Amino acid sequence: MYKIIKFFKSLKSIIIINSLIFFKKFFQKYKVVFFYFPVKSDPKSIFEFIEKLKNEEKIFIIAGYNFGSKNEIEDLSNSFFLDLGYLSFLYNLDIFISNYVVYKYPSSKSKIYINHDIYDTPMVDVAEEDGLIKSLINCNFIFLSSDIQIELINDKIENYLKRKKKVNNTKLINTGYLKLDYVSRQVENKSIVKNSILLAPTLSTMLQDFNISFFLADLIDEILKNSNLNLIYRPHPRDLYDLELKKNVEKINNRFSLNKKFFLDEKNSYIESYLKSKFLITDFSGTAYTYAFSTLNPVIFFSPNDEMLLKNNNNKNLYFFKDRDQIGSIMKNISDLNNKCNYIDSNLNKIEQDIFKLRNLKIKNYGNSLKQSALAINNILNDKV
Repeated sequence: MYKIIKFFKSLKSIIIINSLIFFKKFFQKYKVVFFYFPVKSDPKSIFEFIEKLKNEEKIFIIAGYNFGSKNEIEDLSNSFFLDLGYLSFLYNLDIFISNYVVYKYPSSKSKIYINHDIYDTPMVDVAEEDGLIKSLINCNFIFLSSDIQIELINDKIENYLKRKKKVNNTKLINTGYLKLDYVSRQVENKSIVKNSILLAPTLSTMLQDFNISFFLADLIDEILKNSNLNLIYRPHPRDLYDLELKKNVEKINNRFSLNKKFFLDEKNSYIESYLKSKFLITDFSGTAYTYAFSTLNPVIFFSPNDEMLLKNNNNKNLYFFKDRDQIGSIMKNISDLNNKCNYIDSNLNKIEQDIFKLRNLKIKNYGNSLKQSALAINNILNDKV
């Protein structure tokens, strides 16, 4: 029944969308840009981008979503349900855009991937990397947030193409990070009491030998016993919408929910949790730098197998790991928690200044990503890239 519903809803959307494209392009002479939202996420920074493009002359925006992203996207104007497998039945688009990697594409003049990360965060396990790069090189353009990311993605693509003996036709553009700019505007000058520690690990299945999941319950227990602050536990989004992975989140919640200092954050947006927290504890989640650069608050990186982690896949060469000390501190043992918290309390001003300097050094288009992204779209539409 689920597949039948998906088929007929997608079929209806294909007919409407292709009719819209034909009318807007060939009768009204618009350029048609299609945004696709394949997974559940907080899309507000992309919504801002869409609104900015709507103000441009002769650009018509259509959005697509599936069951996973339905609640966030369906109220957007000109939005339609379209399952990922049916994208290839769309024709004559000028630009197709997604901020998540997809493995099927419609017929469009240009395909754009907006990377939703800020640093050279470890992307996937080595075994999955080729599949990711294979999908990325199907894009004509990739919008990236920093020169660090451009260096990382370019190296990954060039290495892949060299092994496959192919030519690189994908252009990498530093547009800044839409999400960082949006979050920064939401948190600046807000007078909310910071009475919490935010615990936000990476995906529980990501580099399982090194992530926080094995130690999670003990770490939460230690925080609740030894800190006067509340604890906000914010799982990775996929740990919430994947039914099997969510069982682990539910176990944690069942164990600690009676503690008045424990709060589980399942919201799409992490703005409120950012605002309430004095600092973040994570492992190697990309949220570390988004959090630090938007709030100027410190990060504690819990890394019990740090030496092995740095050796794994040459992680030691990534700026994500090189720069950790500039936005906070590294904790290798749960028993070090009090010492790390005291260090942060004693050095808040210095850490804030270090984060500010690092942000200015590494994020070229900070505060200007909307303008740069819209400019890139206009250049692409007018063949000026």
